[in-house]
Amino acid sequence: MANRPKIPEIDFARAIAILAVLIIHGTSAATLLPVGTRSQAVFYMLNRACLFTVPVFIWISGLVLFYNYYDRWDPSTSFKFWTKRLRRIVVPYVLWSFFYYVYNQYMYHGKIGFDAFYFFKLLLSGNASYHLYYMIIIVQFYMLFPIIITAVQKFRWLRNGLIPLGLLVQAAGYSINHWIHPIPEYSSLFISYSALFAFGAFTGIHYTRVLAWTKQHAASVRAVLLAAGCAFVGMLLLNQFSLLSIENTWFELALILYCMAASIVLVAQGQRIMRNPSALRAAASGLGSASFGIYLAHPAILTLWSRFTPAQDRLLLFDLHAIASILIGCAGSWLLVLLYRSAKPKGKVSA
Repeated sequence: MANRPKIPEIDFARAIAILAVLIIHGTSAATLLPVGTRSQAVFYMLNRACLFTVPVFIWISGLVLFYNYYDRWDPSTSFKFWTKRLRRIVVPYVLWSFFYYVYNQYMYHGKIGFDAFYFFKLLLSGNASYHLYYMIIIVQFYMLFPIIITAVQKFRWLRNGLIPLGLLVQAAGYSINHWIHPIPEYSSLFISYSALFAFGAFTGIHYTRVLAWTKQHAASVRAVLLAAGCAFVGMLLLNQFSLLSIENTWFELALILYCMAASIVLVAQGQRIMRNPSALRAAASGLGSASFGIYLAHPAILTLWSRFTPAQDRLLLFDLHAIASILIGCAGSWLLVLLYRSAKPKGKVSA
């Protein structure tokens, strides 16, 4: 069967999500300012409000996979799928892990060593840099995808129950990790994001229906987004100021609801913006299509920026430094992506 029509609004969602990544990493130092200062409160709220980003990216992965493959999936092509998809993500992952393994040693210690066993452990955990754990999660979902989509095609109850089943798997994993026994590298396991991936899969299968439902209930969905987001950030603030002791499960529930609402709101909003030519559409399309490269490269830019222009003690200068970190991280890594594309031999497909 022919491929389904492309959905440009996904680039808008990717653009917002990668901006949120840049905000989180650009303001991370500012969240450590003395509690009670205005700057710390603003940057802390902004930083935590952007925590929807990784779940949204995982939701997008589920959506795109099921949107593109559901109507034409053949279980006999599983090996071909694994080979193609894993090559496109595992090769960049290994190369960038090695880069950050060497780069961070030089930037922070001024010398470079290589321990093959230690590097292998970093590869397995995604800890060669603070952002690479996401790649480990995506690899797991790629490995599971042929099994999941084959089962979803075969069993109608599974297809219709993707969202509650995803929530159930994530709740079970969380319950074991939180109340029974800590699961090693839990935050890098697919079970910690199964709800968003399953929601994305359901959206990919029923894309037109889900988007129509979102538009029909736009006010309610945005209200849920605002309420869940404010509840999540508000509870974090109460906890930070030691005004209220809140059990961690409430944070998890608010965050899941916040991320699920953010996902469909971003796509619905993106459809409106990407419908007609405009400067915003062009910027969103460019940023969204470059998001993977920006994600991989931006920590190197931020490290370079912080090493050569350390944050100042005065709050105003510290604030400006944090804002500049976001802008430079975005512009620098985006420029690297554009330079890479311009240097590639024509006719080759981007990884």
